Amino acid sequence: MTNTNARPWLAGLLGLLLALGLAASPLSAHEDDKAPVPAASPATAPATAAMSPEDMPVTDMAWPTDDDDGMMMSHKARPTTFEGRLLAWIGMWHPAAIHFPIALLLTVAFLEGLAAVRRKPIYTASNRILLAVGVAGAFVAAPMGWLNAGLPTPDDSFALTVHRWLGTAMPFLLLALWSLKRPAEQAATRLSSRGYEALLAATVLLILVQAYFGAIITHGAEHMMF
Repeated sequence: MTNTNARPWLAGLLGLLLALGLAASPLSAHEDDKAPVPAASPATAPATAAMSPEDMPVTDMAWPTDDDDGMMMSHKARPTTFEGRLLAWIGMWHPAAIHFPIALLLTVAFLEGLAAVRRKPIYTASNRILLAVGVAGAFVAAPMGWLNAGLPTPDDSFALTVHRWLGTAMPFLLLALWSLKRPAEQAATRLSSRGYEALLAATVLLILVQAYFGAIITHGAEHMMF
């Protein structure tokens, strides 16, 4: 056989050996991946693996007791009776219900300010009606807050204490505003009294403070950081 005839065979043989070598490399790699992983010794096993489902604590959302914490998990047992579960469920609606009287009070304040600036009392003619609806909403939302937070305890944080008692007083402040506000016929022709305006300004300030402490409870002390 001449050298010219041997070269194609030699090239083919080298190509075959190269292909076999490349095919064998992934196979060996997969065999290494299938190697058994040594089992963890009992000493290094997670501690939770030894706990049975019955041993796990029952947790639920609760008000925090630290100033810097937002909503936190507690080990308080869930109510077992229907009445207890119903009251707890009603209390969960407090954050949603409280927005209604807050919005109405701020709307009243905006209309009173607009009437004072433009010297047009007609803007405030419906404010007594808005305050009446706000009073009703506040007297609904405040008890919901008590159902949500529970009775006071020595471990209550400063934010929770302020939020609790300021929220308890808020419906009565709105009721005082409603009683001081003139009926629609008089409000449409005369600007509000100074005593009413002063109490309205103080109530708006207090409700903003109330909302701030409520946000601390749910979102933490740094929720308004810029």
